[in-house]
Amino acid sequence: MNAAIDKPVARRNVRSALLIAFCYASIVLSMTSVGIFVSFVVEIGRDLHISRAEAGMALSIYSIPAALACMPIGRLIDRIGIRYGMMLAGILAALGDIFLAGASDTEMLYGGMALEGTAFGCMAVACPSALVSWLDGNLRTRALSFWSTYGPVGYACGLLLAVPFATGTHWRQSFAWDGGIFCVLIVLAFWLPAQSAIVEVRSLRAGLKLFLLDRAVPRLALALALPNAVAYGVSVVTPSYLEHLYGLSLKVSNGGVAGAKILAMVCGGVLTGYLLIRKVDFRNLYRLLVVMGIFAILVLFFPYGTFPIALLGLVMWLLAFGGLVGSATAQLPLLVTSPRDIGLASGIIGQITSFVCLLAPPVFLAISQWNILWGLASVTLLLAAWLVPGGRTGLASQTGIGTHSPDRTPQILHEEKRT
Repeated sequence: MNAAIDKPVARRNVRSALLIAFCYASIVLSMTSVGIFVSFVVEIGRDLHISRAEAGMALSIYSIPAALACMPIGRLIDRIGIRYGMMLAGILAALGDIFLAGASDTEMLYGGMALEGTAFGCMAVACPSALVSWLDGNLRTRALSFWSTYGPVGYACGLLLAVPFATGTHWRQSFAWDGGIFCVLIVLAFWLPAQSAIVEVRSLRAGLKLFLLDRAVPRLALALALPNAVAYGVSVVTPSYLEHLYGLSLKVSNGGVAGAKILAMVCGGVLTGYLLIRKVDFRNLYRLLVVMGIFAILVLFFPYGTFPIALLGLVMWLLAFGGLVGSATAQLPLLVTSPRDIGLASGIIGQITSFVCLLAPPVFLAISQWNILWGLASVTLLLAAWLVPGGRTGLASQTGIGTHSPDRTPQILHEEKRT
């Protein structure tokens, strides 16, 4: 009898693990094009005859679709479903890689980055909706915390994908390989769970009402957006900064930065998820990590150290950043007071994050002095620490969503709330 009970539980655990792995791989892959582009920004500028400022504009264009259309993307995914939303994202990203691999002018370059950014916007909405809808309890908290580390990890994977093509003029091949990997993702999406998601199609008016009346949602969005903007800016300048400061090759610089990012972000996200389910106060944890992040960026950019010390600073910063975004992302089902608002809140947060990150590449690339870079990052993080909302138990306590089975639909939850 115990075996009969354990088999469904074991199958459910395996499905949950595969879902988390797929959502994480999907969002990580949607960020790789940024790492590839930054690795070859000099070569791309030389081949396409564009300036450093125009290259920074291409990175900003990547963020425009999610910044301007994250909520409409959320509504589209609500209509077609999470599975087809992820498949659509894979198709758009593969097309973007084709544009980038064959770019001969700025129009193709910008068009490719716009398609990549649109694919990222789809993933940024679909993945957390899937995790919130199909997971529950502590597993959902830890999954959201882990998933939120995708940014630097995806960027690091792009750096690693660029390493085999670091010599000569083979940068186009790295984008071609990235597109091929996305084609595999499209096929794998057919095996996603078929359950309904707890996300409903809502009007734009409902989204504005949620944004204006519930202060916790925009504050949580900024608590996620501002550290992401700092991380994006730091990621854009770090490889070339370390390469110039210590006279490193692209392979050594990319390899060191990528290894530090992947190790630190995964550890930071997992550790934060563990601390949160142990009831560590969210706001205190967040502000402690801000202080750690400010010190770490100082170590990273300090020009009178060594490359290993700079890498140590990078690891410290990424551990702090992983904790910041992990703890904030895990608050989504707790700060949203109705299951009907999960999709809207996810879209609002994604849109604000993308809009703020839109400004990061040109601003950070325009700064040449290390102390100004550190000062800008410090002020931004301190602002995030001031804005971060306190934790609450809205969705979990009011609707029972924290303990629902993955097979329950929104209609069942609605009936439970009425009775």
